[in-house]
Amino acid sequence: MPLLVCLVPLLFLSTAIRLEMNSPGLYERGFEEYEVSTTTRLDEAQLTSIAHRLTGYFNSTHDSPQMEVTTSDGASFLLFHDYELVHLSDVKRLFALNSCVQSLSLLIVLVLLSVAFASRCCSWRKKALVGLGRGATATLLALLAAAILFAADFNWMFVGFHLVAFDNPFWLLDPYTDYLVMLFPLGFWQDTFMLAGIVTGILSAATYATTRIWTRVERRNNSGPRLSAEEGDV
Repeated sequence: MPLLVCLVPLLFLSTAIRLEMNSPGLYERGFEEYEVSTTTRLDEAQLTSIAHRLTGYFNSTHDSPQMEVTTSDGASFLLFHDYELVHLSDVKRLFALNSCVQSLSLLIVLVLLSVAFASRCCSWRKKALVGLGRGATATLLALLAAAILFAADFNWMFVGFHLVAFDNPFWLLDPYTDYLVMLFPLGFWQDTFMLAGIVTGILSAATYATTRIWTRVERRNNSGPRLSAEEGDV
């Protein structure tokens, strides 16, 4: 099934991204790893609130990611500039698109597999298993290519992604004045890209292994009756 080959990479990558989008713990770990509290002079409680505020915004449970914060020296201010809010709105639209892709691809894959395995036609099941296996293989090959780019020059990869994904310059932020980039430095995004690749790779490898095992079991089951019939003829 060629459609499965195309959908499997989309499903696995979009699933990994959606898991990250909905994980405030991932943000909090990044804050701790990159000592964001020192950079921003915001305490841990406020950073935790920011993480939950952003995940809530991306899931439309908050109308805005904006919030008032207070630094360790007592200065209170709104966290994000207007252009940072524009960029976050763009990011939210990308996350919404990713969620739609993930939900739709999951639905189509489940329908195709349900039809194939509910059918008594062995060729349909075989085609479904081949489609899943090839889709998993294609995903692993794409991950290998991405890993090479990641290792060669992550900065170029990161900038290239933004040039393709955004049609305005509001992603170009100043690490000395813009809190969005203070909260999420380049190292955080390296970790995030890597984690998405690992999750996608695990899903792909597990799917490939499952299809191989299932195919072998089906071959063994199909060859069993044939051997018995031949022995009976003798």
